[in-house]
Amino acid sequence: MQVNDQRRDRYLLILLLAIIVGLPAGIHAYEQSYWSKRIPPGAKVFTLTGRTDRGWILGEVSAFDVLVFGSTPATLNRPVIRVKKGDRVVLKLKSSDVIHGFSLKALGIFINGGIPPGTVRLVSFIADRVGTFTFSCNAICGPNHGKMQGTLVVTA
Repeated sequence: MQVNDQRRDRYLLILLLAIIVGLPAGIHAYEQSYWSKRIPPGAKVFTLTGRTDRGWILGEVSAFDVLVFGSTPATLNRPVIRVKKGDRVVLKLKSSDVIHGFSLKALGIFINGGIPPGTVRLVSFIADRVGTFTFSCNAICGPNHGKMQGTLVVTA
């Protein structure tokens, strides 16, 4: 009877390990498949994540980064996105804390419904004008709202 118990325990351990390893891999594969259908081929893709204490962050924000320990003041980032005239640009907009908005006024781009935490909003456009353009949060999101900006630089 003890041999059967050990065999069952091994199978359960292997199953548990397969779930622990397989679940994140499956989620990653699903996400890649999901976004590849929604983002045009050849587009320049940038992820911008909004955080009240740090502004716009260029890239993903891990769960560990959201946890705040102590009272160390965070510095506000002002990311710079550089593209060439004629590039198709896709912005994957996220929020890690509260509802944020997005505005790239010079190009006529506004997110009116907000970007709730845990969702992604896509903004796609062709960079058809050379220049330096400011993007910002257009939903009152906290004490640093006025400083939540970044720059899009379009070169010839």
